[in-house]
Amino acid sequence: MTISPGRWPPWLSLALIMAVAMLARIALAPTHAYLPGGFLDERFWTAGMHTIHTRGFLGVFSPHDGVRLPQNPNVGYQWVLWLLSGIYSWTGGTYQDGDARLHLLVKAPAIAADMCLMLVVYRATREVGTSARTPNSSPGGASRFGRGERLALLAAAVIALQPAVAYDSAVWAQTDGLTSMAMLGATLHIARGRPAAGWAVWALGFSIKPLPVALVPVLASHTLLRDGCRGLVRGLTAASIIGAAIISPWVLHGDVLLVTRAFGSMVGSDYGRLSVSAWNTWWFADQAATLRPNDTVAIAPLLTYQLLGLALSAGAAGLAAGYTSTHRDLRGLLVAGAYMSFAFYMLPMSIHERYLFPVLALLLPVAVVDRRWMWIYAPASLTLFTNMFVIAPPIEAWSGRWVDAPFIPFVAGANAVMFAAYTLVVARGAAQSLPAAMSLVRRSYPFSRIGDRGAASDQAMGKAA
Repeated sequence: MTISPGRWPPWLSLALIMAVAMLARIALAPTHAYLPGGFLDERFWTAGMHTIHTRGFLGVFSPHDGVRLPQNPNVGYQWVLWLLSGIYSWTGGTYQDGDARLHLLVKAPAIAADMCLMLVVYRATREVGTSARTPNSSPGGASRFGRGERLALLAAAVIALQPAVAYDSAVWAQTDGLTSMAMLGATLHIARGRPAAGWAVWALGFSIKPLPVALVPVLASHTLLRDGCRGLVRGLTAASIIGAAIISPWVLHGDVLLVTRAFGSMVGSDYGRLSVSAWNTWWFADQAATLRPNDTVAIAPLLTYQLLGLALSAGAAGLAAGYTSTHRDLRGLLVAGAYMSFAFYMLPMSIHERYLFPVLALLLPVAVVDRRWMWIYAPASLTLFTNMFVIAPPIEAWSGRWVDAPFIPFVAGANAVMFAAYTLVVARGAAQSLPAAMSLVRRSYPFSRIGDRGAASDQAMGKAA
Protein backbone atom coordinates (compact mmCIF):
# COMPACT_ATOMS: atom_id res chain seq x y z
CA MET A 1 0.00 0.00 0.00
CA THR A 2 1.33 3.43 -0.99
CA ILE A 3 0.86 6.21 1.52
CA SER A 4 1.02 9.75 0.20
CA PRO A 5 2.14 12.58 2.52
CA GLY A 6 -1.40 13.94 2.62
CA ARG A 7 -3.04 10.63 3.50
CA TRP A 8 -1.03 9.45 6.52
CA PRO A 9 -3.47 7.14 8.36
CA PRO A 10 -3.90 7.50 12.14
CA TRP A 11 -3.45 3.77 12.69
CA LEU A 12 0.08 3.98 11.26
CA SER A 13 0.98 6.78 13.65
CA LEU A 14 -0.34 4.70 16.53
CA ALA A 15 1.63 1.67 15.32
CA LEU A 16 4.83 3.73 15.23
CA ILE A 17 4.23 4.98 18.77
CA MET A 18 3.68 1.42 19.99
CA ALA A 19 6.82 0.25 18.18
CA VAL A 20 8.91 2.91 19.92
CA ALA A 21 7.36 1.90 23.25
CA MET A 22 8.14 -1.75 22.63
CA LEU A 23 11.77 -1.05 21.69
CA ALA A 24 12.25 1.06 24.82
CA ARG A 25 10.86 -1.71 27.01
CA ILE A 26 12.96 -4.39 25.31
CA ALA A 27 16.02 -2.29 26.06
CA LEU A 28 15.02 -1.99 29.74
CA ALA A 29 13.93 -5.61 30.20
CA PRO A 30 17.35 -7.07 31.19
CA THR A 31 17.48 -4.79 34.26
CA HIS A 32 16.06 -5.52 37.72
CA ALA A 33 14.25 -3.52 40.41
CA TYR A 34 15.96 -4.17 43.75
CA LEU A 35 13.89 -3.74 46.89
CA PRO A 36 15.62 -3.15 50.25
CA GLY A 37 17.84 -6.11 51.02
CA GLY A 38 18.25 -6.84 47.32
CA PHE A 39 14.91 -8.66 47.10
CA LEU A 40 13.26 -8.98 43.67
CA ASP A 41 9.47 -8.78 43.40
CA GLU A 42 9.58 -10.84 40.20
CA ARG A 43 10.47 -13.84 42.35
CA PHE A 44 6.79 -13.95 43.35
CA TRP A 45 6.03 -14.76 39.72
CA THR A 46 8.89 -17.22 39.23
CA ALA A 47 7.97 -18.96 42.50
CA GLY A 48 4.37 -19.21 41.34
CA MET A 49 5.47 -20.66 38.01
CA HIS A 50 7.67 -23.20 39.79
CA THR A 51 4.81 -24.17 42.12
CA ILE A 52 2.51 -24.76 39.14
CA HIS A 53 5.26 -26.74 37.42
CA THR A 54 5.88 -29.01 40.41
CA ARG A 55 2.45 -29.23 42.10
CA GLY A 56 0.05 -28.49 39.27
CA PHE A 57 -2.27 -25.56 38.68
CA LEU A 58 -4.68 -26.56 41.46
CA GLY A 59 -1.93 -26.73 44.06
CA VAL A 60 -0.98 -23.06 44.14
CA PHE A 61 -3.03 -22.31 47.27
CA SER A 62 -3.17 -25.69 49.03
CA PRO A 63 -0.76 -26.53 51.87
CA HIS A 64 1.99 -28.94 50.91
CA ASP A 65 3.78 -31.09 53.51
CA GLY A 66 2.12 -28.99 56.20
CA VAL A 67 3.48 -25.73 54.78
CA ARG A 68 1.06 -23.11 53.48
CA LEU A 69 2.27 -20.83 50.72
CA PRO A 70 2.13 -17.06 51.27
CA GLN A 71 -1.27 -15.72 50.23
CA ASN A 72 -0.96 -13.65 47.07
CA PRO A 73 -3.82 -11.28 46.16
CA ASN A 74 -3.07 -11.78 42.44
CA VAL A 75 -5.44 -14.75 42.20
CA GLY A 76 -6.45 -14.27 38.56
CA TYR A 77 -2.81 -13.81 37.55
CA GLN A 78 -2.22 -17.48 38.36
CA TRP A 79 -3.76 -18.23 34.96
CA VAL A 80 -1.04 -16.12 33.33
CA LEU A 81 1.64 -17.85 35.41
CA TRP A 82 0.21 -21.20 34.32
CA LEU A 83 0.66 -20.17 30.69
CA LEU A 84 4.17 -18.85 31.35
CA SER A 85 5.06 -22.05 33.17
CA GLY A 86 4.03 -24.07 30.13
CA ILE A 87 6.08 -21.88 27.79
CA TYR A 88 9.11 -22.05 30.07
CA SER A 89 8.87 -25.83 30.37
CA TRP A 90 8.60 -26.10 26.57
CA THR A 91 11.88 -24.19 26.26
CA GLY A 92 13.58 -26.57 28.71
CA GLY A 93 13.76 -24.13 31.62
CA THR A 94 15.09 -25.40 34.93
CA TYR A 95 14.17 -22.47 37.26
CA GLN A 96 17.80 -21.80 38.04
CA ASP A 97 18.74 -18.46 39.61
CA GLY A 98 20.09 -16.07 37.03
CA ASP A 99 18.31 -17.70 34.08
CA ALA A 100 17.90 -14.82 31.60
CA ARG A 101 15.04 -16.62 29.81
CA LEU A 102 13.00 -16.77 33.02
CA HIS A 103 13.80 -13.16 33.88
CA LEU A 104 12.60 -11.91 30.50
CA LEU A 105 9.61 -14.24 30.31
CA VAL A 106 8.00 -12.98 33.53
CA LYS A 107 8.14 -9.43 32.12
CA ALA A 108 6.42 -10.32 28.85
CA PRO A 109 2.81 -10.04 30.19
CA ALA A 110 3.52 -6.65 31.79
CA ILE A 111 5.05 -5.29 28.60
CA ALA A 112 2.15 -6.66 26.55
CA ALA A 113 -0.23 -4.97 29.00
CA ASP A 114 1.48 -1.63 28.30
CA MET A 115 0.78 -2.06 24.60
CA CYS A 116 -2.89 -2.80 25.31
CA LEU A 117 -3.09 0.11 27.76
CA MET A 118 -1.94 2.44 24.98
CA LEU A 119 -4.80 1.24 22.80
CA VAL A 120 -7.42 1.75 25.52
CA VAL A 121 -6.02 5.19 26.43
CA TYR A 122 -6.07 6.10 22.74
CA ARG A 123 -9.72 5.09 22.44
CA ALA A 124 -10.81 6.85 25.62
CA THR A 125 -8.96 10.07 24.75
CA ARG A 126 -10.43 10.12 21.27
CA GLU A 127 -13.94 9.95 22.73
CA VAL A 128 -13.27 12.63 25.34
CA GLY A 129 -11.52 14.88 22.81
CA THR A 130 -14.19 14.47 20.15
CA SER A 131 -17.04 15.21 22.55
CA ALA A 132 -15.24 18.21 24.04
CA ARG A 133 -15.20 20.13 20.77
CA THR A 134 -16.27 19.59 17.19
CA PRO A 135 -13.30 18.13 15.29
CA ASN A 136 -11.76 20.58 12.82
CA SER A 137 -10.84 17.87 10.37
CA SER A 138 -10.63 18.48 6.67
CA PRO A 139 -9.64 16.30 3.76
CA GLY A 140 -5.97 15.81 3.07
CA GLY A 141 -2.88 16.82 4.99
CA ALA A 142 -0.86 14.79 7.47
CA SER A 143 -1.40 17.45 10.10
CA ARG A 144 -5.15 17.60 9.52
CA PHE A 145 -6.30 14.86 11.86
CA GLY A 146 -9.44 15.61 13.81
CA ARG A 147 -8.81 17.13 17.21
CA GLY A 148 -9.87 13.96 19.01
CA GLU A 149 -7.52 11.86 16.85
CA ARG A 150 -4.52 14.10 17.51
CA LEU A 151 -5.14 14.17 21.24
CA ALA A 152 -5.58 10.39 21.29
CA LEU A 153 -2.21 9.90 19.61
CA LEU A 154 -0.64 12.30 22.10
CA ALA A 155 -2.09 10.33 25.02
CA ALA A 156 -0.79 7.06 23.57
CA ALA A 157 2.67 8.66 23.24
CA VAL A 158 2.52 9.74 26.90
CA ILE A 159 1.92 6.15 28.00
CA ALA A 160 4.63 4.93 25.62
CA LEU A 161 7.26 7.26 27.07
CA GLN A 162 5.92 7.63 30.62
CA PRO A 163 8.89 6.68 32.89
CA ALA A 164 6.68 5.27 35.66
CA VAL A 165 4.77 3.04 33.22
CA ALA A 166 7.88 1.70 31.50
CA TYR A 167 9.68 1.18 34.83
CA ASP A 168 6.74 -0.69 36.33
CA SER A 169 6.59 -3.23 33.50
CA ALA A 170 10.01 -3.53 31.87
CA VAL A 171 12.11 -3.15 35.03
CA TRP A 172 9.87 -4.16 37.93
CA ALA A 173 7.77 -6.83 36.12
CA GLN A 174 4.57 -5.66 37.84
CA THR A 175 0.91 -6.02 36.81
CA ASP A 176 -0.25 -2.45 37.39
CA GLY A 177 -0.52 -1.77 33.66
CA LEU A 178 -2.82 -4.76 33.26
CA THR A 179 -5.01 -3.75 36.20
CA SER A 180 -5.15 -0.11 35.08
CA MET A 181 -6.11 -1.20 31.57
CA ALA A 182 -9.05 -3.12 33.03
CA MET A 183 -10.07 -0.14 35.17
CA LEU A 184 -10.01 2.23 32.20
CA GLY A 185 -11.73 -0.30 29.95
CA ALA A 186 -14.49 -0.85 32.50
CA THR A 187 -14.99 2.90 32.83
CA LEU A 188 -15.18 3.29 29.06
CA HIS A 189 -17.80 0.54 28.65
CA ILE A 190 -19.97 1.79 31.51
CA ALA A 191 -19.86 5.36 30.19
CA ARG A 192 -21.13 4.02 26.85
CA GLY A 193 -24.10 2.37 28.55
CA ARG A 194 -22.73 -1.19 28.50
CA PRO A 195 -22.90 -2.17 32.18
CA ALA A 196 -22.52 -5.92 31.62
CA ALA A 197 -19.36 -5.53 29.55
CA GLY A 198 -17.98 -2.86 31.89
CA TRP A 199 -18.44 -4.83 35.08
CA ALA A 200 -17.11 -7.99 33.43
CA VAL A 201 -13.90 -6.14 32.53
CA TRP A 202 -13.79 -4.73 36.06
CA ALA A 203 -13.98 -8.28 37.46
CA LEU A 204 -11.05 -9.35 35.30
CA GLY A 205 -8.94 -6.53 36.70
CA PHE A 206 -10.07 -7.22 40.27
CA SER A 207 -9.12 -10.88 39.96
CA ILE A 208 -5.59 -9.91 38.96
CA LYS A 209 -5.18 -7.37 41.74
CA PRO A 210 -7.92 -5.88 43.97
CA LEU A 211 -6.99 -2.27 43.13
CA PRO A 212 -10.17 -1.81 41.01
CA VAL A 213 -12.19 -1.92 44.24
CA ALA A 214 -11.47 1.82 44.42
CA LEU A 215 -13.77 2.37 41.43
CA VAL A 216 -16.81 0.57 42.88
CA PRO A 217 -18.53 3.67 44.35
CA VAL A 218 -18.07 5.63 41.11
CA LEU A 219 -18.99 2.87 38.66
CA ALA A 220 -21.95 1.70 40.75
CA SER A 221 -23.31 5.24 41.11
CA HIS A 222 -22.95 5.96 37.39
CA THR A 223 -24.50 2.63 36.39
CA LEU A 224 -27.47 3.21 38.68
CA LEU A 225 -28.04 6.75 37.41
CA ARG A 226 -27.65 5.88 33.72
CA ASP A 227 -29.07 2.35 33.47
CA GLY A 228 -31.15 2.02 36.61
CA CYS A 229 -31.37 -0.93 38.96
CA ARG A 230 -31.66 -3.37 36.07
CA GLY A 231 -28.43 -2.12 34.57
CA LEU A 232 -26.65 -2.41 37.89
CA VAL A 233 -27.98 -5.93 38.41
CA ARG A 234 -26.84 -6.92 34.90
CA GLY A 235 -23.41 -5.47 35.57
CA LEU A 236 -22.96 -7.16 38.94
CA THR A 237 -24.23 -10.43 37.50
CA ALA A 238 -21.67 -10.27 34.71
CA ALA A 239 -18.94 -9.50 37.24
CA SER A 240 -20.02 -12.45 39.38
CA ILE A 241 -19.99 -14.81 36.40
CA ILE A 242 -16.49 -13.74 35.38
CA GLY A 243 -15.22 -13.94 38.96
CA ALA A 244 -16.75 -17.36 39.47
CA ALA A 245 -15.25 -18.66 36.23
CA ILE A 246 -11.77 -17.47 37.25
CA ILE A 247 -11.75 -19.02 40.71
CA SER A 248 -13.92 -22.08 39.92
CA PRO A 249 -11.01 -24.57 39.58
CA TRP A 250 -9.83 -23.85 43.13
CA VAL A 251 -13.38 -23.73 44.51
CA LEU A 252 -14.07 -27.18 43.06
CA HIS A 253 -10.74 -28.27 44.50
CA GLY A 254 -11.93 -27.24 47.97
CA ASP A 255 -9.72 -24.15 48.33
CA VAL A 256 -12.46 -21.52 48.55
CA LEU A 257 -11.32 -20.30 51.98
CA LEU A 258 -7.72 -20.04 50.82
CA VAL A 259 -8.75 -18.02 47.77
CA THR A 260 -10.88 -15.74 49.95
CA ARG A 261 -7.93 -15.15 52.27
CA ALA A 262 -5.74 -14.39 49.28
CA PHE A 263 -8.12 -11.64 48.14
CA GLY A 264 -8.46 -10.32 51.67
CA SER A 265 -4.72 -10.21 52.27
CA MET A 266 -4.52 -6.93 50.38
CA VAL A 267 -6.96 -5.15 52.68
CA GLY A 268 -6.15 -6.86 55.97
CA SER A 269 -2.35 -6.87 55.79
CA ASP A 270 -0.50 -5.26 58.69
CA TYR A 271 3.08 -4.39 57.79
CA GLY A 272 3.77 -2.71 61.11
CA ARG A 273 3.45 0.79 59.66
CA LEU A 274 0.66 3.09 58.58
CA SER A 275 2.29 3.46 55.17
CA VAL A 276 4.35 0.60 53.78
CA SER A 277 6.32 2.52 51.16
CA ALA A 278 3.87 5.10 49.82
CA TRP A 279 4.70 8.75 50.36
CA ASN A 280 1.15 9.64 51.27
CA THR A 281 -0.79 11.22 54.12
CA TRP A 282 0.30 8.62 56.66
CA TRP A 283 4.01 8.81 55.81
CA PHE A 284 4.37 11.86 58.07
CA ALA A 285 2.69 10.04 60.96
CA ASP A 286 5.10 7.12 60.49
CA GLN A 287 8.04 9.49 60.74
CA ALA A 288 6.71 11.13 63.89
CA ALA A 289 5.94 7.94 65.85
CA THR A 290 5.93 4.16 65.64
CA LEU A 291 2.32 3.36 64.85
CA ARG A 292 0.47 0.33 63.58
CA PRO A 293 -2.88 0.25 61.74
CA ASN A 294 -4.61 -1.38 64.72
CA ASP A 295 -3.38 1.26 67.21
CA THR A 296 -6.04 3.62 68.51
CA VAL A 297 -6.11 7.30 67.62
CA ALA A 298 -5.12 9.44 70.61
CA ILE A 299 -8.14 11.74 70.44
CA ALA A 300 -10.61 8.87 69.91
CA PRO A 301 -9.79 5.80 72.06
CA LEU A 302 -12.27 3.51 70.27
CA LEU A 303 -11.09 4.53 66.80
CA THR A 304 -8.15 2.71 65.23
CA TYR A 305 -6.06 4.10 62.39
CA GLN A 306 -7.39 1.30 60.21
CA LEU A 307 -10.98 2.45 60.82
CA LEU A 308 -10.00 6.08 60.41
CA GLY A 309 -8.51 5.32 57.00
CA LEU A 310 -11.69 3.49 55.98
CA ALA A 311 -13.87 6.37 57.21
CA LEU A 312 -11.84 8.91 55.23
CA SER A 313 -12.03 6.65 52.17
CA ALA A 314 -15.81 6.44 52.58
CA GLY A 315 -15.98 10.23 52.66
CA ALA A 316 -13.93 10.41 49.45
CA ALA A 317 -16.25 7.84 47.87
CA GLY A 318 -19.26 9.99 48.75
CA LEU A 319 -17.68 13.02 47.07
CA ALA A 320 -16.79 11.02 43.96
CA ALA A 321 -20.30 9.55 43.71
CA GLY A 322 -21.78 13.04 44.06
CA TYR A 323 -19.49 14.30 41.31
CA THR A 324 -20.65 11.60 38.89
CA SER A 325 -24.27 12.50 39.54
CA THR A 326 -23.69 15.96 38.06
CA HIS A 327 -21.11 14.95 35.43
CA ARG A 328 -22.76 11.98 33.70
CA ASP A 329 -20.36 11.57 30.79
CA LEU A 330 -17.08 9.79 30.16
CA ARG A 331 -15.05 12.79 31.23
CA GLY A 332 -16.83 13.10 34.55
CA LEU A 333 -16.53 9.39 35.19
CA LEU A 334 -12.78 9.48 34.48
CA VAL A 335 -12.26 12.45 36.80
CA ALA A 336 -14.16 10.72 39.61
CA GLY A 337 -12.45 7.38 38.99
CA ALA A 338 -8.99 8.93 39.01
CA TYR A 339 -9.87 10.74 42.21
CA MET A 340 -10.86 7.49 43.91
CA SER A 341 -7.61 5.89 42.76
CA PHE A 342 -5.70 8.83 44.22
CA ALA A 343 -7.71 8.51 47.44
CA PHE A 344 -6.91 4.79 47.57
CA TYR A 345 -3.23 5.76 47.56
CA MET A 346 -3.54 8.53 50.14
CA LEU A 347 -6.08 7.44 52.76
CA PRO A 348 -6.14 3.69 53.67
CA MET A 349 -3.49 1.95 55.75
CA SER A 350 -0.52 -0.17 54.59
CA ILE A 351 -0.42 1.24 51.07
CA HIS A 352 2.40 0.54 48.61
CA GLU A 353 4.03 3.06 46.30
CA ARG A 354 2.50 1.69 43.07
CA TYR A 355 -1.11 2.16 44.16
CA LEU A 356 -1.00 5.60 42.53
CA PHE A 357 -0.40 3.98 39.13
CA PRO A 358 -4.06 3.80 37.94
CA VAL A 359 -4.27 7.60 38.12
CA LEU A 360 -1.81 7.74 35.20
CA ALA A 361 -4.29 5.85 33.00
CA LEU A 362 -7.63 7.21 34.22
CA LEU A 363 -6.80 10.91 34.34
CA LEU A 364 -4.69 11.05 31.16
CA PRO A 365 -7.56 11.34 28.62
CA VAL A 366 -8.96 14.31 30.56
CA ALA A 367 -5.56 15.94 31.14
CA VAL A 368 -4.65 15.77 27.46
CA VAL A 369 -7.96 17.34 26.40
CA ASP A 370 -8.08 19.92 29.21
CA ARG A 371 -4.52 21.01 30.04
CA ARG A 372 -5.60 22.46 33.40
CA TRP A 373 -5.58 18.90 34.74
CA MET A 374 -1.87 18.66 33.87
CA TRP A 375 -1.21 20.56 37.10
CA ILE A 376 -2.17 17.33 38.87
CA TYR A 377 -1.24 14.72 36.27
CA ALA A 378 2.34 15.83 35.58
CA PRO A 379 3.45 16.22 39.24
CA ALA A 380 1.72 12.96 40.20
CA SER A 381 3.61 11.18 37.42
CA LEU A 382 6.88 12.58 38.72
CA THR A 383 6.22 11.76 42.38
CA LEU A 384 5.13 8.22 41.51
CA PHE A 385 8.25 7.54 39.46
CA THR A 386 10.46 9.01 42.19
CA ASN A 387 8.73 6.86 44.80
CA MET A 388 9.14 3.74 42.68
CA PHE A 389 12.77 4.44 41.79
CA VAL A 390 13.80 5.09 45.40
CA ILE A 391 12.02 2.01 46.77
CA ALA A 392 13.28 -0.35 44.03
CA PRO A 393 16.26 1.12 42.14
CA PRO A 394 17.74 -0.66 39.09
CA ILE A 395 21.17 -1.13 40.71
CA GLU A 396 21.54 -3.44 43.70
CA ALA A 397 24.10 -1.18 45.39
CA TRP A 398 21.45 1.56 45.51
CA SER A 399 18.93 -0.69 47.28
CA GLY A 400 17.67 1.10 50.40
CA ARG A 401 20.11 3.98 49.93
CA TRP A 402 17.54 6.80 49.70
CA VAL A 403 14.61 5.50 51.76
CA ASP A 404 15.31 8.22 54.36
CA ALA A 405 16.49 10.90 51.95
CA PRO A 406 15.82 14.54 52.92
CA PHE A 407 13.83 15.21 49.74
CA ILE A 408 11.12 12.66 50.59
CA PRO A 409 9.09 15.02 52.86
CA PHE A 410 8.79 17.44 49.93
CA VAL A 411 7.54 14.68 47.63
CA ALA A 412 5.04 13.45 50.24
CA GLY A 413 3.97 17.05 50.82
CA ALA A 414 3.45 17.53 47.08
CA ASN A 415 1.21 14.45 47.01
CA ALA A 416 -0.79 15.82 49.94
CA VAL A 417 -1.21 19.22 48.26
CA MET A 418 -2.26 17.65 44.95
CA PHE A 419 -4.79 15.42 46.66
CA ALA A 420 -6.19 18.33 48.65
CA ALA A 421 -6.60 20.38 45.46
CA TYR A 422 -8.20 17.41 43.70
CA THR A 423 -10.58 16.97 46.63
CA LEU A 424 -11.67 20.60 46.41
CA VAL A 425 -12.43 20.25 42.70
CA VAL A 426 -14.45 17.06 43.23
CA ALA A 427 -16.22 18.50 46.28
CA ARG A 428 -17.27 21.59 44.32
CA GLY A 429 -18.71 19.37 41.61
CA ALA A 430 -20.42 17.15 44.18
CA ALA A 431 -21.99 20.17 45.87
CA GLN A 432 -24.05 20.77 42.74
CA SER A 433 -25.85 17.49 43.43
CA LEU A 434 -26.91 18.42 46.97
CA PRO A 435 -30.31 19.94 46.07
CA ALA A 436 -31.28 16.84 44.08
CA ALA A 437 -30.00 14.56 46.86
CA MET A 438 -31.97 16.44 49.52
CA SER A 439 -35.09 16.27 47.35
CA LEU A 440 -34.60 12.52 46.97
CA VAL A 441 -34.23 12.11 50.73
CA ARG A 442 -37.38 14.11 51.39
CA ARG A 443 -39.34 11.92 48.97
CA SER A 444 -38.06 8.65 50.48
CA TYR A 445 -39.40 6.70 53.46
CA PRO A 446 -39.63 7.61 56.35
CA PHE A 447 -38.96 11.27 55.55
CA SER A 448 -41.82 11.32 53.03
CA ARG A 449 -44.27 10.28 55.76
CA ILE A 450 -42.97 13.03 58.03
CA GLY A 451 -43.44 15.55 55.23
CA ASP A 452 -46.96 14.30 54.50
CA ARG A 453 -47.92 14.63 58.15
CA GLY A 454 -46.52 18.15 58.26
CA ALA A 455 -48.43 19.14 55.13
CA ALA A 456 -51.66 17.60 56.51
CA SER A 457 -51.22 19.45 59.80
CA ASP A 458 -50.71 22.76 57.99
CA GLN A 459 -53.80 22.11 55.89
CA ALA A 460 -55.90 21.31 58.97
CA MET A 461 -54.73 24.47 60.74
CA GLY A 462 -55.65 26.46 57.64
CA LYS A 463 -59.17 25.10 57.64
CA ALA A 464 -59.58 25.78 61.34
CA ALA A 465 -58.54 29.37 60.84
